[in-house]
Amino acid sequence: MMTKIAVGNTAEIFDYENGKVLKLFKSGYPVENIRREFDNSRLINKLGISSPKVYEILDEVSEGRTGIVYEKIFGHDLLQEVMTNIQNMEYVEKRIESLAFLHKDFINHTSKECISYKDYLNYFGYPKTEDLPDGEYLCHGDFHFGNLLRTSEDSERILVIDFMNLCHGPKEYDIARAYVLLTEDNLGSGIDPEIRKLLLQAKMAAGQLYLLKMGYKLEEIEKFIPAIKFCREKEML
Repeated sequence: MMTKIAVGNTAEIFDYENGKVLKLFKSGYPVENIRREFDNSRLINKLGISSPKVYEILDEVSEGRTGIVYEKIFGHDLLQEVMTNIQNMEYVEKRIESLAFLHKDFINHTSKECISYKDYLNYFGYPKTEDLPDGEYLCHGDFHFGNLLRTSEDSERILVIDFMNLCHGPKEYDIARAYVLLTEDNLGSGIDPEIRKLLLQAKMAAGQLYLLKMGYKLEEIEKFIPAIKFCREKEML
């Protein structure tokens, strides 16, 4: 019997065999989305981007559920580091610099073996994709601290994970996605209004620092932000 080691919104993670884990998606989760994640993960491996190895996709694992077998990684995500040291601004700034450094490397790759970002926007019903430019740069679609893993075996080794939203398009699109993720109000309810205000100010400062480290200005990515916010509302349902 497999041992469950983690639970996410769409899947559970189980110890599998020989240094591997099984990401077992919840019942009813669209199989086409799982296959897209598997194909995207294989593409990332092929491009040599630092990421867990993907091995195979397993159908009908348990109660009709589908899973993907990945390399087992020992470590923690950078979000844990940031939240643990949230009051140390010098430390947080260094992590934002790391985020930008890794993101620059990621979006310097090109590929059309994944979907266009316009197809992704169309999936959520965004009505103005024709107003946006095309591009062939690799876009992660969810580049944030929680999707960066620092390995226990080598603290300097950081892996990128979660390629469900992988697509190709202009670099500015993925930079805008990361900026929105950094600055959006996802704090939940029940927070004192004054504390919320301070936290949102800190998030905006983090977003501005991220853009500075990426070498971009807000006006260079603004055209993508309405589309991203439109899709974020749909993604969070």
